[in-house]
Amino acid sequence: MIKHALYPRAFSKVIRKIGDILKSGRIFFVGGHVRPDGDCIGSLLAFYFLLKNMGKQARLYTAGPIPEYFRLFPGADKIETSFDKNYPSDVCIFVDCGSRDRVIEGERPPGIFVNIDHHKSNDEFADVNYVDPEATAVGEQIYHIITAMRETVTPDIASSIYLSLLSDTGGFRFSNTDNVTFSVAAEMVKHGADPARIAEMVFENRTPESITIKGKALSDLHYECEGRLVWSEILQDTYKQFGEENEPESLVGELRGVSGVEISILFHEIQEGGMRAGLRSRGALDVSEIAFQMGGGGHANASGCYVKGNYAALRDRLVSFAVEYLEKNKREAR
Repeated sequence: MIKHALYPRAFSKVIRKIGDILKSGRIFFVGGHVRPDGDCIGSLLAFYFLLKNMGKQARLYTAGPIPEYFRLFPGADKIETSFDKNYPSDVCIFVDCGSRDRVIEGERPPGIFVNIDHHKSNDEFADVNYVDPEATAVGEQIYHIITAMRETVTPDIASSIYLSLLSDTGGFRFSNTDNVTFSVAAEMVKHGADPARIAEMVFENRTPESITIKGKALSDLHYECEGRLVWSEILQDTYKQFGEENEPESLVGELRGVSGVEISILFHEIQEGGMRAGLRSRGALDVSEIAFQMGGGGHANASGCYVKGNYAALRDRLVSFAVEYLEKNKREAR
């Protein structure tokens, strides 16, 4: 039995309900968002190993692309990038998704929907919703579910949850890192997660193509508001040459690390026409308010959006929203 004094009592009812669903269900579909990050991948894998240990049938899905270094993790070969509409699931679990269309557009897999997420912009689209904006990562929420169910945390589950925590905290550096984060991480190490090995796989396995793309983006930085806002972009010509699967991880966070910068934005031109953008901020500046104006959302210090249309026009519109937001807010103390 796992004992954890920081169990989120406010969510105990929904956590127990999800536990009951996991016990009674037989065939599971577990979906993560498009362009998965470490929290998404770790959460998918944690559920895979948990359900496997419970004797359940489970298939994992994300539309991808999946960065190559995530494929180093045990179980990653089980993550599919093609959606099988004929899969007869009786339970569909969505992890790290603010809305269902972040996983699948149009097609709806069968079964009861369970939504486990920590984005405050989540629209609670499922039959059962466990949305905790205070949670460090979805991996932390999965840990609480396992705690309530009194299921065994195997080394594979522990490694998957640790990956989730490590990734969504930027190596335990972001403002979402708190005492619960370290408490859960310590439990995962106790149950077999190898911190050094996981950190090496996440942070020290960049492809040469990824480094080249990063260099191009860093060589063309744009500053606004006396250096309080910085943005860069990765265009389709670059992705066609080097591959979208080689997108630089955490680059928008690195841009935020420039001295004097309070908000950073990284734009990506999308193949179907339009843009997706990642936004980061310092302190009390809430970039989810900016992303929301473009139909996106996320966390206060880390948000994003995805919009189809004319790339340059959409990019300039988002920059203008960010400039307007900064002008309305006083400079944050660092």
